[in-house]
Amino acid sequence: MMTRLDIPALVLKNQDLGEGIFLLAVCAPHIASIAQPGQFCMLNAGSPGTTDPLLRRPLSIHDADGETVLFLYRVVGKGTRLLAAKRPGEEIQILGPLGHGFAGDNERKSLLVGGGLGMAPLLFLAKRRAKERTIIMLGARTSGELVCADAYRPHADELIISTEDGGLGRPGLVTAPLAERIESAARDASALQVLACGPWPMAKAVAHLCQRHEIACQVSLEARMACGTGLCLGCAVPRSGGGYLHVCTDGPVIDAALVDWERTP
Repeated sequence: MMTRLDIPALVLKNQDLGEGIFLLAVCAPHIASIAQPGQFCMLNAGSPGTTDPLLRRPLSIHDADGETVLFLYRVVGKGTRLLAAKRPGEEIQILGPLGHGFAGDNERKSLLVGGGLGMAPLLFLAKRRAKERTIIMLGARTSGELVCADAYRPHADELIISTEDGGLGRPGLVTAPLAERIESAARDASALQVLACGPWPMAKAVAHLCQRHEIACQVSLEARMACGTGLCLGCAVPRSGGGYLHVCTDGPVIDAALVDWERTP
């Protein structure tokens, strides 16, 4: 049985990185000590003792080290606006760590692929993997959205950046350099694994690419969820062969072969 905690965590930093993106650091040593790359937490953005907003916000763990847990998030609604207003010294109620993280094979060359804020959980993952066996590919619409790209560089044998507007790195989608690497390694596909996180169209493209070349692929799925613990069943996604998976309890990291991508958004 997985261990999870529901604790008040002290805000250490809540840095505005631009483009509506913030880096939140909290003191949560117990969560930091047991968290695995790819897991997430549910954060209560309201004031202590209030129920507004009613639901917590799910955020993937960007990094965990010592007593500190970091979250990278974008302001998109009321909950994240309240979260962005938190200042050092305030407390946030946090439930976590939740879900299943990445279970990559350390013997294989890893291609870590992140799109937009889907890059968030990949820093924690990269730090846990051997640098010389890891290539990181990060993509975004603009250079301004690649807010923490330099933090990834020390933890990879190679860092490849793509932006759709060509403002930084290669112009185009992050799936283009991924396709090139997979094509070039087609004779040795069994020695590769792809570990990805990003919006649904990117995840679907990555999954199809890996399926064509019979490459092991895990994806961290993004979904709206109310509870994060399997009670509300609001984060269901179609399962290959029928039925549904739930991102909160079956994922968020799932073997791409288990998802029926033709019935996803």
